[in-house]
Amino acid sequence: MEGHRVKTAFELAMDKVAEMPKLNAEEIREELKKESFAKGEAIARNYLRSIHRKLDIHGQLSALDPQQKAFAQKSALKCLSQELSLTHPETNRHTLDGIAILNPDISAESALKQLNHIIDRFQKELTIAYAAIEKSEGGRLKREGISGSAVKPNLKTLSVWLTKKAEVAATHTGKLYELQQTLLPD
Repeated sequence: MEGHRVKTAFELAMDKVAEMPKLNAEEIREELKKESFAKGEAIARNYLRSIHRKLDIHGQLSALDPQQKAFAQKSALKCLSQELSLTHPETNRHTLDGIAILNPDISAESALKQLNHIIDRFQKELTIAYAAIEKSEGGRLKREGISGSAVKPNLKTLSVWLTKKAEVAATHTGKLYELQQTLLPD
């Protein structure tokens, strides 16, 4: 045992790294691509959190290696477009501004108009469906002998309403998805 010393954790880790097979060019490219996508998503998330101050997306992308920049930009655009929402429209303008910064072929104003049209139709359809089901349920309650000016059916937990709401949301989510795809470069 004389002359043997215990290796540190760092030395053991380095020994394991030395035993690992070397990556070929394609594997290195894939790792670079994964890292770039993660950086692009981080840039987008950072932008989304900075709604009350202007964030220099181009500056953050410029700091990346030229090979990473294209992948990161694509990832950031995808992340931002996925944040567009039918039910939380208060952040859509900020998100579209970020998309327009990353994709100069996009007009934030035009995209916002299209998105607001989808949201308006979604809200109108929900309102109409809610009123129809509320009337139907009110009639059902009245037939059961439950009536009066204070009686309002609670649709929030009613399966008929939840099903209809999901159907309406699915239709308009499909339209939102189509819009999101137009915001991404080919």
